Amino acid sequence: MPGTVLGGRYLIDAVRSEPTAANNGAMQCDATDLSSTNQVSVRIGPLSNLVDPLLGSTTANDALAVFESQCAVAESLSHPCIETIYDHGEATLDGERYVYTVAERLAGGSLRELIDRGRRLTPSQALVVGVDACRALDAAAKQGVIHGDIRPSRLVFGLDRRVRIVGFGAPLRPVDSLNLDQALFSAPELADGSPRTASSDVYSLALVLVEAMTGEVPFAADTAAAAFANRADRLLPVNADFGALAQVLERAGRPAPSERHTAREFGQALVQAAERLPRPTPIDIVGTGLFDEEVSATDPSRPTERPRIEDLPPVQNDERSGPILIRTTPNVGEVDITAPKGTQRSGDGSGQVPLTIGGDETGPTALDIEQLHRLSAEDPTEPAPRVKKRRWGLRIAAAVVAVALVAGGGFAAYVTVLNPKNPVPQLAGLTEAEARNQVSRFGWKIAVVKERSDEVQAGQVISTDPVLGANVAKRDTLTLVVSEGPTLSVLEEFAGLTADAAKTRIAELGLQAAPVDVPDESVAAGVVVSWSVPDQAALKAGDSVVKGTTIALNVSTGPALRDVPDLSKLTVAEATAKLAEMGLVLAEGEKKPHPEIGADRVSAQVPAAGEKLAKGGTVTVTVSVGQQTTLIPSIYGKDFATVKERLERYGMVIGKVTGDKARGLREAAIDGKKVKNFDRVIVGKTVDLTFP
Repeated sequence: MPGTVLGGRYLIDAVRSEPTAANNGAMQCDATDLSSTNQVSVRIGPLSNLVDPLLGSTTANDALAVFESQCAVAESLSHPCIETIYDHGEATLDGERYVYTVAERLAGGSLRELIDRGRRLTPSQALVVGVDACRALDAAAKQGVIHGDIRPSRLVFGLDRRVRIVGFGAPLRPVDSLNLDQALFSAPELADGSPRTASSDVYSLALVLVEAMTGEVPFAADTAAAAFANRADRLLPVNADFGALAQVLERAGRPAPSERHTAREFGQALVQAAERLPRPTPIDIVGTGLFDEEVSATDPSRPTERPRIEDLPPVQNDERSGPILIRTTPNVGEVDITAPKGTQRSGDGSGQVPLTIGGDETGPTALDIEQLHRLSAEDPTEPAPRVKKRRWGLRIAAAVVAVALVAGGGFAAYVTVLNPKNPVPQLAGLTEAEARNQVSRFGWKIAVVKERSDEVQAGQVISTDPVLGANVAKRDTLTLVVSEGPTLSVLEEFAGLTADAAKTRIAELGLQAAPVDVPDESVAAGVVVSWSVPDQAALKAGDSVVKGTTIALNVSTGPALRDVPDLSKLTVAEATAKLAEMGLVLAEGEKKPHPEIGADRVSAQVPAAGEKLAKGGTVTVTVSVGQQTTLIPSIYGKDFATVKERLERYGMVIGKVTGDKARGLREAAIDGKKVKNFDRVIVGKTVDLTFP
């Protein structure tokens, strides 16, 4: 492969990584762009390895089309924190088709390589990496592009120690075909079939930063399915070791996508957290060869400035967590220097002022992100000037101790100085995890009491003990009263009540009634036959449900209507039994001769077969007396009215009539045969009439 020229332009100098199944048989190579002599990176692999029906390709040409689309997306993105793709193409080597991409050379290795070598990022270093990653994700989102596969191997360092995200535009595999490494960093909503979104990338980045600091992936498991199951509806585990990053990561890693930061909000929140973290040390990227060297710790007395993301707007305050609070009345023994100059203090006596995340990026509260990188690249072992304000604070503390002892405060005053108290901040409305994170710096013991509340959502803090503003000493207990959700109502037996009475009682219990009409053979109309709680069929009277729960009521409409059966040609006894089976009653009407139905059998019925009848309804039948004969009366030469009256009087039925009815009858016929006056015929037969 070295010495090969691709596209007549890119000379392969060396193979950096050999092909593996994990990378679809592709190789990463160092190359020279002969047109400019620039050093570039070339990724090349067999086209046949890209054929994948799950990605919409069943032939090599299909795979090439997918590859072209992928490259078009990647090449459209231009940002300092996104890998630059210069070119792509197809080449035939030894009779086999290959495809390749040409990108900037990133010789600093990936975050995955760094972690696998046992290195861990400090919270300050993780913040720098996270800010650059957020800038990349935000820039892509502005162009409608998501990554969909954020994990440590996708964060790659240049020799400048800056992160680039690689892999934009790559086809996204169905969730059920993800490998374990992909699943470990996937957002929980993907397991339910939800599509990948920009919010999914934010969640993945939060997991990446946690692993970079701890070496452990939250919610890890041995299978992809188990990994998804482990993180369903669970908050991201954070701890006090993360410092100011804890609350930021908790928000970015929430299981509900709607509750997470956007990429720009995540980045801005990270920037804001920089003021409460030590100065970052240089990151020992792979390309520096520093992995065997120990890096000295940062002098905590050196000032930490606040970075800014040039193109990110302010993060909106989380309605659930409220603004970040900075103490303006410091503990005795220390001076708080985190509040920016010019910050106005509140006059409510709480000793706290809100600091809105974001604000004017050019103002005194902002530090350029490039300056942050310059700070992180400096040699931390060089002597650093102390912060005079901090020294001044120590002098004040010493003076306070001396004054307290001289004034007679004695040991109690001394203890007060060494064990300072802090006021309880506003925690109501925060989740339990958010509240714990916000007070973790005070060293309080936390107790949790669960209560029902119709006003506060489940999982959020209702109140605290001691109350807001009360001073609590380190190692003392703060009790969080956390909502379990709405108060409960005890279900009663609603069956047997009228529908109106049941609805009234259900409303009194704070529940919702949903009546449904159902026929019932034994329950009177308007009375509740049965009830249930939708999707909780096992619940019964005496069980508890939250207020607002819907109760489904089955309300009787009385017996169902019956379809009247066909009783024709049945005996009276047979017809009676058939109707009785259906809850109907037979009544005998008149008896008439019938030309085709024998004696004592049903020849007609009312209602007719197929009509509806309520339970207990009556069907009246005509019973045949069998065939009888009669004489055709004198009808020839008579008008239609006269003919009709005479024939029906003798039990005949008028059939087809043709001609002028006002003129005298010319012909009468039964079953196609002509009949004359005084011919003997069967009663009930149909007579067709013909007039001139």
